[in-house]
Order: sequence, then structure tokens, then C-alpha cells
Amino acid sequence: MIRSVIFDIGGVLAFDVWQHLFFEKNTGLVAIYNLDRKKVRRIGSKLWKNYAYISSNNWWQLEIDYWNQFNRLVDRDIPIDEIIALTDKFIRPVTGMPDLLRILDSKNIELAICSNNTEFWFHRQANLLALERYIPPEKTILSCRVGVPKTSQHFEMFDAAITSLNAKMGECIYIDDRVESISRANQYGLTSILFPSHSPNGAQYLERLLQVLKVF
Repeated sequence: MIRSVIFDIGGVLAFDVWQHLFFEKNTGLVAIYNLDRKKVRRIGSKLWKNYAYISSNNWWQLEIDYWNQFNRLVDRDIPIDEIIALTDKFIRPVTGMPDLLRILDSKNIELAICSNNTEFWFHRQANLLALERYIPPEKTILSCRVGVPKTSQHFEMFDAAITSLNAKMGECIYIDDRVESISRANQYGLTSILFPSHSPNGAQYLERLLQVLKVF
């Protein structure tokens, strides 16, 4: 019997912040500020490695430091308040997923998060999507707090997620949109579902699949 569902955030509960904020056609940072796309991709990857595995209670200071470094690396002086305002515009729920969270919560299915994430993007996601309504902080496992990604060979994030729950691993299902994360979860022994993040009907597909699996 499934007692808990563990969700990734980017590409599952919400659209990926990084990809859309930087590269969305006409409305992303590259388009608005006429930045070099390849250079920004290299810089974004570098900064992700710098900030995805560190935590701080002053998450807003981490965010400011991040964008100061970004400006330095692209050799621009883009106002940070403009970038942050733009960031919030790209934190959008995946269609149908808020409704699915409500359904699972109403059925007393325990919910958790296991996400490769920075402190600042997570806090903005949590606030704008009201994630704590269904998933308390103690069941929110982030790479920035654990210090390693989900692909780590020692499975630290999955260990932390299972430990946070009132269920055994065999009573949990993990949902992610990245094949490498699903592969690691399977190697860990966690039943997993690959979420079709590019499908407009992804939430409906997932809801039907969870019903077939008799989660609710």
C-alpha cells in the first residue's frame, strides 16, 4: 500500500526556473538584455554548481550574491531587483499539479519533496506555489541543504527523504522528470515514475497512473 508520494519540483510541480528565466524566447534574460546564449549557459552551469549545494538562513543574500556574480561574469550591470522581479514571473505551477496535490492531501497521502535546488529559488517557489500548505519543511529535502545532488553515488537525498516520512520505502513513490534522477532512485530501491514534463496533460496522466496503482 502506498502511503507517501515524493515529488521533484522543477519540471513536475512547477516549470523549471533556470531554463525559462534564462532562455525563454523574447521574455528571458538572454532576449531582454541581448546576452550571448552560449556564454550565459556556461555561466549558469557554473553558478548552479556554486549555489545548488550550499545553504543559509539568509537565502535572499545568497540570491543577491548569485546575481552579482552573474553580472560580473557577463560583464553587465543589470539591476538585481529587475532580475528578481523577472524570476517570480517564471515560477509557474505545472498545469493540474496544484489540484493533484489537493487530492492527495485530502486522501491522507503523505507528501514530500526531493529537489535539486538553490535556497533562493526554492523559497520563491514555496511562497508563490504555497507548497507548505501540503508539504511541511521537515519533509522538504533539497540539494542545497544535503550538500549533494540526487545523482550522488551514496543516495544521501533519497535517504533523507525516506527518513523524513512515516512510511517504509516500499510504501513510497517518487516522481521526477529527469531520467538520471529516476535511474538513481530505482538503484536506491525506490519505486519511481518519470513525469512527462513537456506534455500539457502530464498531471492528468500522473493522476490516472496513481489511481491505477491504487494510491487513492
